[in-house]
This record gives sequence, C-alpha cells and structure tokens, in this order.
Amino acid sequence: MQQDGGGFRDWDVCRLILGCLPSNDLLQMSCVSKAITEQAFRERLTRPIRLRTYEQLSSLHRFVYSGDSSSRLACVRTLIVALPIYNAPPSVTSSDELVRLLDGCKSLRYLELQWYDRLIVEYPRLPSIVASLTELRGFDARRNRRLEMSPEPSIEVINTFTALRSTLDRLHLPWIPAGDVAFFQQLAIAQTRLRELSFSTYRFAPLSTPFRSVSRLHLTLAHEYPRVRDIYRAFPNARDVRIDWKSPINMLRLTEADTQACHLAQEDCRARNVWRSLDVLSASFEYLHVFVLTCPVRRLVLRDLELGLWFWTDQAVELLSRLRPRQLDVVVDCRAPMDFPVPVDPRLFVNDTGSSPFKLAHLFARMWFYPGFRVPDTNNIIDVFRKVLSVSQVELFRLDLFDAVTVINNHPISAGRSTGYQRKLAQCLAQIDLFAVVRALVDCCPTLRIVVMNLDAGPDDKYWQVKRSDGQVVIEEVAPYAGRQMVASEERSFSLEE
Repeated sequence: MQQDGGGFRDWDVCRLILGCLPSNDLLQMSCVSKAITEQAFRERLTRPIRLRTYEQLSSLHRFVYSGDSSSRLACVRTLIVALPIYNAPPSVTSSDELVRLLDGCKSLRYLELQWYDRLIVEYPRLPSIVASLTELRGFDARRNRRLEMSPEPSIEVINTFTALRSTLDRLHLPWIPAGDVAFFQQLAIAQTRLRELSFSTYRFAPLSTPFRSVSRLHLTLAHEYPRVRDIYRAFPNARDVRIDWKSPINMLRLTEADTQACHLAQEDCRARNVWRSLDVLSASFEYLHVFVLTCPVRRLVLRDLELGLWFWTDQAVELLSRLRPRQLDVVVDCRAPMDFPVPVDPRLFVNDTGSSPFKLAHLFARMWFYPGFRVPDTNNIIDVFRKVLSVSQVELFRLDLFDAVTVINNHPISAGRSTGYQRKLAQCLAQIDLFAVVRALVDCCPTLRIVVMNLDAGPDDKYWQVKRSDGQVVIEEVAPYAGRQMVASEERSFSLEE
C-alpha cells in the first residue's frame, strides 16, 4: 500500500485487511500508527457487542469516549445488553453509561435488550431512546424467563413498540396481553416490512389487519388454543412457523378443550383456511397432535421429544402423513433407555398409501446427554439409528451429540462444567469411532448418500459422501467447506423439486 506523510492512501484496502482479522488482534494494534489503530478500533465496533456485566459496560464506555466518540459510536451496528439486573441493580454511574451509549448509537441496526421489563424501570429514558433509533432494523426485547407469561405486563413495554420510528425487519415482543387487538392493529399498520415476528400471549385474538410481510413467525401461547384460521389470516404469507405451547397435554387422556381444538382445526383445514405449504414447522409432538394442521411441510422440527417414545405409534404415522415432511428433526434423550423394544414402523419414513404419499429424504437427530448419565458409545449410536434408517429411504442424515449442560439455546456455556466432568466427557467422546458409525449406517440404508456429524457443539462438522457403483460402496470424508456446499446444494435441490 502507498504511504503519504506516514499514513496510508489506500484506506479501502486497509479496511478490507482489518475486516479479516479476529477481534482480539484488532485490539492489539496500538503499536502501529495512530490512524491505523483508530481504523482497527472502528472495525471492532462494527462487530456484535455483548454486554453481560457492568464492568464490560464501563469498559466500553471508557473506550468509546477516550477518542472521537461520535465517529466510534457511529460504527456500532449490533448491541446485545444482558446485564445481571435481577441479581445486582445498576449504580447511578452504570445507568448514565448505558443511556449515554445508546443515545449515541444513531447507526445501530440490531438491538437486543434482555430483561427489558426491568431495564425500563431502572432506565426510565430507555423507551424514548429506543424509539428514536431510526436506523434500527431488528429489535429483540426479552423478559425474565420465569416471568415470560406474567399476567400483568407493563404498559411502558407495550408503548415502546407502538412508538418506534424505524422500519423493522425483525421484532421480538416480550409479552402481549390477551386479546390486545388494538396494539397488533397499530403494529401491522406501522411495520409494513416486518419479516420476522415473535411474541408471547395467553390468547391469540383474530386480527382485521394482517401482517402480510411476515414470513417467519414464533408464537408462545398458553391456556387457550388458537384457531388455525385466525393465525393464517393474521399471517397469510408465513413460511416458517414455530409454536410453543406452555400448558401440558396428556396424550392418553385428552381434555374437552383438547378435543374441541382438534375438531375446530380440522374444520379450518377442510375450509382451506390454512397455508398451502410451509417451509418449516416447529412445535411439540403433543401440540401438533391436538392442533391438527394439514398442509405440506418441507421441514418438520419436533422439539422436546424422545425418539423412542413414539416412533412406532399410530399417532406419529398419522401426523407425518398429514404434514408430509421432506426433512424431520428429532431429539434422542440419553437419560432414557436407548434400545427400542419393538421395530420401528416404516410408514414413518415412506408412505405410499392414501391420497397424500410422502417420502422422508433428510433426517436430523440430536442426542442429548447429561452429567451423571452414561455417554453413548459407538455401539449405542449404531444400535439406535440402525433400527431407524434400515426401514427408511433417507438420503441425508445428520447427527449432533450435545452435552445438555453445555449448549442452551445454541449458546455454548462450557464454563459451567467442572474440570473433572470436562475430562471424563472428552475421554468418552474421543472413544467414539465416527467412521464405524457412518459405515454401519451406510450398510443398513442403501439410499444414504450424505452423513454429517458433530460432537459436543464443535466448531466444525464432519462430512462424508457415499458413492455407490457396480455393487461397490465408497465412503469419502469431505472437507468442511466442501461439505457445507454439498449439503446446501442437496437442500436446494429438494426445495426446487417441490
């Protein structure tokens, strides 16, 4: 790069190089010229910033205001505030620091405020500051999980979202009162470009003004089943739907409310008050048994579900026949026995009978293990999934083995492990022969072409490609980048087939 008076002329090239450096390296550039150091600091500020402690908040405040604060704050794009406000209320200094930082982040694109209901009590100016962020495209306001379905939401929380001056792509609402139709009407009119919406409520009321732009929907509900037609009419263009149901459902003894909800859902589907198809549907198996949604689903995610409890039941066959997924995501809980007492029903994977035949092409399984319980070994894994894949025509199989203590909501928290547990876990995982698992599964499933595995939320997946010719089977391990491209191509191909 050319130099001019001790500085660089080619700043675009300099910024490109800085953009490729890890965050820690950017913070170690005080030994070079002042101009490059400032560019490195600004590059670091463009990356996501997470504030989990008051010490981190104070450190960021000092760093920003030790130089050209307006230019530095203009670089902040993503800010996640997760201060321990329930355990340690903020001091006067901390309150001033957070308000001052947010007020200066005029170019902020994504903001996440955890325990938002408590934050606005400690920081009264927070709602007006958030409302003034005109460049904001994503706003995620979360509450304490223990209070997620609290019966008395704060009116300040509600007012914040109706006063936003920005045009959002993504919005996570912490909690909305049951039947608060007026709020949703105002939101639908104000946020016409919203693509992703998430909220919790006791009861979903019909809306006269739909959210036509929303393609990704996450509902957390309790106590009263919504009508299929009401959700469909409110979000007619939704493609990715997740429903969390907080009330227990007894599959063996359905209540009168369960039965009525089932009949109403069937009525709505017969009247075509339902999506023609969905890309993703995520819910519990019990809820989908009652909430009788009938439409083709490309990917079905069954959460909080133990594979062996239902894999041979008529209810599961009926559910998959209704939704006809091409990909199925399931969970195997290793605290329960991992041997199936009866054969797996092949109708779960291939069903050529009836008016709606389907064939499952992709199977994603997550094996969860816990401290105090035996970590599955090579033979355990083979025994479980050999019974499953041997009656299927699956072409792509993915298996993730996770320590349930390590991964919560897709965020690694390995700091919570004891050293002894870490050492024992590492020894158990190191003894798993991944290639032996792949070989056994390929031998029992003649249609299997791609296998992906990940151990304990590791940074890189392991990929294998299966090639069959003239009775010969060749299994090749694929590099991570090429493997990701291979899986992406496979997913695109079956999306286009539909």
